[in-house]
Amino acid sequence: MLFVVALVSSTKPSQGLAKLSGGLLQAWKTQGAGSQIPEYDSSWKALISGSSCSDRTLTPKSGGQGGKITCERRSGVRYFKFPVGKFDIDEQVVVPANTAIEGNANPNSKSDKTTKPCESDQTYFVATTGISDPEAPYCGTDNKMQQGDAQKFRIGFLLNSYTTVRNINFQGKDTTRPYDNGNLCGGGVFETPGCVSPGFGDGVGAGWESKRTGCYDHTGKPNNLITGDGKGVTDVVIDSVRLNDLLPSGASQEALVAGHGSQVAVWVAMTQDGSATKNVKVTNLVSMLTRGDGINFHGNVQDSLVEDCHIENTGDDIYAFWGAYAENPSGSVFRNNVGKNPGVTRNYGYGVCVAVYGAKDVTITGTKCFDRSQPDWNPGQVPSGNDACLHGAYCNSCLAYVHDGWFGALYPGGNQIKIYGNEYLDMSNPQNSLQTADRPLIRSDPNSNAQVVTNG
Repeated sequence: MLFVVALVSSTKPSQGLAKLSGGLLQAWKTQGAGSQIPEYDSSWKALISGSSCSDRTLTPKSGGQGGKITCERRSGVRYFKFPVGKFDIDEQVVVPANTAIEGNANPNSKSDKTTKPCESDQTYFVATTGISDPEAPYCGTDNKMQQGDAQKFRIGFLLNSYTTVRNINFQGKDTTRPYDNGNLCGGGVFETPGCVSPGFGDGVGAGWESKRTGCYDHTGKPNNLITGDGKGVTDVVIDSVRLNDLLPSGASQEALVAGHGSQVAVWVAMTQDGSATKNVKVTNLVSMLTRGDGINFHGNVQDSLVEDCHIENTGDDIYAFWGAYAENPSGSVFRNNVGKNPGVTRNYGYGVCVAVYGAKDVTITGTKCFDRSQPDWNPGQVPSGNDACLHGAYCNSCLAYVHDGWFGALYPGGNQIKIYGNEYLDMSNPQNSLQTADRPLIRSDPNSNAQVVTNG
């Protein structure tokens, strides 16, 4: 979560057929093989953000007749099915309550999530622009933004209650993480409504229990910047999506630092009225390059699930639960996920596979974390940091870090931070464990109020 500045692991060349859960066969191409699919502008947005449910025949940018977006209502929910193609997206698109978006086919191979899909049967949403200026206002710090500004550059989808996104690809074009997003305030491909600013983060959460309503920047200054109505939502499903794997980036650290991506894959925001966001389910998500975290559940998040996901090449923590000083951040589970190469897109200046920043109850189990090799990880950061890893041992130093004393973290009495059944492995030689005395599975801050439970 700390800002410090970019590695998507190379996609494994593979080719053949993969069987999907429905028994259908889907072709997977060798990396680099080209395919021509229709490209469309962003006029589809009005169909999603409106209230009608009707089919629309599309016109490709190149002219002629294209595919068709279909819609049907089932039990009060609008179900949109998108055809094969690449669709421009140029802002944060509101997905109203009771709306589902589905692409043409599952982009993720069940046998090897690093394998790219065959473009000829895929649906892509491709950002038309991205953040390239590290000085750009992003989180509304010191009231330097107006309402509506954030939606212009948080390119992706704002998901309201009873919404689903399934079987799509997304490609962002951010090439930096703005300094103003140092404490992390969002920029997710998928977000839920809430405050644009991250809430108080420059210290402990104790004393902020009385300020669970309203929006605040990381220094504690109030503002009224929100996405959507700023309130919590329920029953959001993100399933079988693939992010930031369309544009080539290369496997070297330098290539990944310069690569195109999004700030975050999934961001659940702290809400303006303190209300809970509940029952968010993220399954079979693959993300290959982000500037900040992979997935971050922030604020009063309850009864939510992250399962069977694969995230590589972040600029920060891969899987994060940031309850901060919210009323009841509890009941969430991160299960059977893979994380690889945390922190690389900001030159390993911050990040581990799993991080907790305040919670009443959260479970992390079945994680496979593939991290930097023992000779490469910067042991000089222990215990209080060094020039390459400021402030503490926060950089590739463990599988999971349970933070206290900063970022507004609060661990109420009776809290349980359950972290068990996880594996810490060498990404250069996956058969080798990285768990040693100087790189433990779990780190926590001195005198922390977090009660870490290490058995299931």
